[in-house]
Amino acid sequence: MSNTPLSYGDLIIIARNATGQVITRLVCTRSRTVVSAMKSAYSVLQLKKGAVRVEVHREESPTSTYTSRPLAALSREDLPMGQIG
Repeated sequence: MSNTPLSYGDLIIIARNATGQVITRLVCTRSRTVVSAMKSAYSVLQLKKGAVRVEVHREESPTSTYTSRPLAALSREDLPMGQIG
């Protein structure tokens, strides 16, 4: 995770493993829209080993487990078969 402090409105992409544990957090620094963040989340889901679900959330504390409802989510089951890494 970046050392850059979060500002109001920052979006966070998180990746979860099969047990629901957060395995990756990325601050969306270039985009403030959920649609754009989901494009990055899609790549994380394809590339991050062990990721089975990605979610976009509003900023929370660095130690948050993100139990609130995500703004958007995507799971491996949502990917076309040829795109699962």
